[in-house]
Amino acid sequence: MALISEADWETTALEVLAEQGWAPSVGTAINHERASAADLVLPERFREALVRLNPQVPETYLRQAATEILTPSSLDAITENRRLHEYLVHGYRGVTYLDNDNVARNPTIALVGREPGANDWLAVRQVTVSTVEHHRRFDLVGYLNGLPVLIAELKQAGVSTATLAAAHGQLGTYLAEFPLAFRGCVASVISDGVTAGYGTPFTPLHHFASWNVDDDGAPLGLGEVIEGTDYDTALEITLNGLGNQARFLDLLRHFTAFDAGDFGLAKRIAKPHQYFAVNKALGRTITAVKAGGKAGVVWHTQGSGKSMEMELYANLVLRSTHLLNPTIVVITDRRELDGQLFESFTASTLLPERPVQIATRTQLRTELTQRSSGGLLFTTLQKFNRTPAERDSGADHPLLSERRNIVVVVDEAHRSHYDDLDGYARFLRDALPHATLIAFTGTPISEVERNTREVFGDYIDIYDLSRAVADGATVSVYFEPRLVKVSFSDEVSAEDLDRAADEATTGLDDVERERLEKSVAVINAVYGAPARLATLAADIVGHWETRRDRMRPLIDGPGKAMIVCATRQICTDLYDQIVALRPDWHADALAEGKLKVVYSGTASDTGSIRRHVRRESDNTVIKKRLKNPDDDLELVIVKDMMLTGYDSQPLHTLYLDRPMRGALLMQTLARVNRTFRGKDAGLMVAYAPLVENLAAALAEYSATDQQQRPVGRPAAEAVELARTLVDQLRALVSGYDWRGRLGGPKGWVKATVGLTSWLRDPQNPGNRVPEGEAGLAVRFRQLAAQLGRAWALASGSDTLGDLRDEVRFYEEVRVWMAKFDAGEREARGEPIPEEVARLLRQLAAEATGSDEVVDIYAAAEIAPPNFNDLTPAVLAQAQRSSNPHLAIEALRDAILAEAARANGASIVAQRAFSERLGALMLRYTNSQLSAAEVLMELFELAKDIAAEAKRGETFDPPLRHDELATYDAIADNASALDVLGQDVLADIARQLVAMMRADVKTDWTVRDDVRASLRAKIRRLLRKYKYPPDQAEGAVRQVIEQMELLAPGVE
Repeated sequence: MALISEADWETTALEVLAEQGWAPSVGTAINHERASAADLVLPERFREALVRLNPQVPETYLRQAATEILTPSSLDAITENRRLHEYLVHGYRGVTYLDNDNVARNPTIALVGREPGANDWLAVRQVTVSTVEHHRRFDLVGYLNGLPVLIAELKQAGVSTATLAAAHGQLGTYLAEFPLAFRGCVASVISDGVTAGYGTPFTPLHHFASWNVDDDGAPLGLGEVIEGTDYDTALEITLNGLGNQARFLDLLRHFTAFDAGDFGLAKRIAKPHQYFAVNKALGRTITAVKAGGKAGVVWHTQGSGKSMEMELYANLVLRSTHLLNPTIVVITDRRELDGQLFESFTASTLLPERPVQIATRTQLRTELTQRSSGGLLFTTLQKFNRTPAERDSGADHPLLSERRNIVVVVDEAHRSHYDDLDGYARFLRDALPHATLIAFTGTPISEVERNTREVFGDYIDIYDLSRAVADGATVSVYFEPRLVKVSFSDEVSAEDLDRAADEATTGLDDVERERLEKSVAVINAVYGAPARLATLAADIVGHWETRRDRMRPLIDGPGKAMIVCATRQICTDLYDQIVALRPDWHADALAEGKLKVVYSGTASDTGSIRRHVRRESDNTVIKKRLKNPDDDLELVIVKDMMLTGYDSQPLHTLYLDRPMRGALLMQTLARVNRTFRGKDAGLMVAYAPLVENLAAALAEYSATDQQQRPVGRPAAEAVELARTLVDQLRALVSGYDWRGRLGGPKGWVKATVGLTSWLRDPQNPGNRVPEGEAGLAVRFRQLAAQLGRAWALASGSDTLGDLRDEVRFYEEVRVWMAKFDAGEREARGEPIPEEVARLLRQLAAEATGSDEVVDIYAAAEIAPPNFNDLTPAVLAQAQRSSNPHLAIEALRDAILAEAARANGASIVAQRAFSERLGALMLRYTNSQLSAAEVLMELFELAKDIAAEAKRGETFDPPLRHDELATYDAIADNASALDVLGQDVLADIARQLVAMMRADVKTDWTVRDDVRASLRAKIRRLLRKYKYPPDQAEGAVRQVIEQMELLAPGVE
């Protein structure tokens, strides 16, 4: 049974979009509407839309506006994308004119109609884009009023190389090659039909989301059909969700955001759980403002994008016509969280108002008392406390505003702060009696916090741990207990210690520090005993060095870890113990060193604690370093800073050495659940007894979470899995005796390359399987990748020492397979997926530190080919190789390099050789040719390439390389060659190059007027020589492409 082809998926995609009102078409039918082969925009449709949507503006000025909007102001893809996004959402105000009454007008010109029916929707398959250097075909492009707003890359399910990663890599290549083609793109879709994801053109693969919900936002199981349709594949469900015209406009206007900062620009688009939750929250808020003031609670798992949801929600609330220019007050219960959330809102370009951070209680009272509308205020909960005088007199918190359109947004509504009788909730109500309250939390409201729900209302939306992991929004977190014994005195029990730790984390303001420090002495005596800290430091160092090395192949680097201690004194003492073991991890400079300590402090701190007390701006430097995967910083020791609200994607390991419970425990665990590159799980290493507390915390979660345990799963499971996977790999490679090749100075390399070649050989019976089934090579890649992940999680186990060398060998084979896979993709003109690129970087890094350099020709038992002396003996040597598959790949790579040198200037010759080589390798991969036959054909191809280097000399007079390339551009047409002959075409080529040289001082490659003039000259020259008219336009386009490639090198 044949697999569903890529073309079939394209047809399916068009049908789904057509159901949603997008007119279906194909690329050849709309090519005449495009201004150039390098641009996707349909300018006349765009101009017509402006005229239709803005009848009050004279058409002359609308056409002027269209030209200005479509003229790029930058060649940077994301900069141009943001510029166009602003016009799509807010309109264009760049045109000023005098109306009939001589009054100056500066209208806001709409690019998009408010209602779906006011717009022109078009879905086109197989749209070809070309420049001088690149020629690509976009599988699917969705147009809104002539602008390409939806771009999809589709792959064939069941083909091992046709993965989502490959599709994402391909779109990334297109983005690099055609940055302006993505200037209007709102969403990119990748799919093999069975699986699918979407993001922006700039979204990393690990942040692509699955649209796996129905039209109400309810999750759909695998194969589940959307009610009222027959859509049951991921591609259909995704396009049904995104392609809904009203929803697409909503996503464009309200759920797509840019961030701007010292990092540059970043673009985000809401995931399904965010989109539906925020819309629900807005609806509940509008209702609550009218009556009750309790909007409810949004419980979305930590790491699933809660901060973005709050930003999207704030934007909708501020812009809502139902709420009459409301004031939003965003409340956190920690200064650190307030700063982090404020920074994220400040970086966003989505919001209609700049956020204001409240520094004092007085400022808060002034803002709320004097402000009559609008405003986005950030403050901590403690600033709603009463003044000392008010407390002493027993007075209530003063009334600040009786307005109803004040919305209080609370982040992490936990702990005893929201006691309605004597907590901050009462002060909030006294200050803002008619305000509407809504809470966003990453952990559930526990049974003992029922009063919290009474303050805010019922749940609005729930996105639990299991669903977040299943969707890929977060990763699982494993739990590895490594207890370091504590000794209790007669006066201190485990319960006393837990209570002291709780006290040490509840107070957050400086005014409460004195009370808290009384509990610190108890903890220091137990957890901070010198002998215990020495044992702890040695274990952390050993565990981390193993863990980071095992993570390198997965995430292209060591990643990051956080060590959580019970007190500041223990933090600094543990730092000293670790530095004593690894002195090179220390550095005085903020921007240097592998290990740092971060905690808060005051000028009154003394002793060793003082050494790590820094200004907030200095701590921010360290936090940024921990977010940067390329920074040398690997470990940060903290007490309570960075445990909630801090987001570092490369952070994958958490060393926890303090009692912790409830919401704070789960929030802390979430520091390592962020998605990043190849990271598929985080690890919590517990040195404090946390098993019971973890079980109690999970008991508050959903039934699915308690059953599946996406957080807190024992790391011992990974140890068992690693042994199982090694057994499966042994069975899989049993047909090749790699151990027998380990002898000798190059034994390891020979065994690695030998097994790699055996696994990838298309002639291997294990790879000759029915269509749709996984062959030997695919199964090895899958099992070896699983083993790598399990091995990383099992880094703390002492029971797997007997497998270490074997696991390392399988990992190295996987890396070498990636190298050859990359060569094969390059031969086919395909981009290299990020996961393969990571493995290649690992190979390069290992090669620089190794004295064993692999000579692929020696491994294949052949000499590097000399293209000036290709004798039958060379072919015979390759055919005698004991590694014929390796010989084929070595010769293929040499041919690619020589072809680029011999005909790199000729687009036509380049494409011809690339297609010929790709077709040949495909026949070999599909077992249509034996190794001996493919070597013979490669040999013939090599001889043709050698002759190509001298082809220009066959003309009279000889053609230079630029003239030969131009000749190929106009001779790439059988009828022209038949009618005019080789000599006439050669003469035309010489004149065309002379024409190009005459214009070399003008940069016509970026000047449209000069380009148009040159195009006219080419047409006149072709007409002069009676070039076949039906082929002339294609020849002109190809000559221009060729000239653009040659122009930079013209002397």
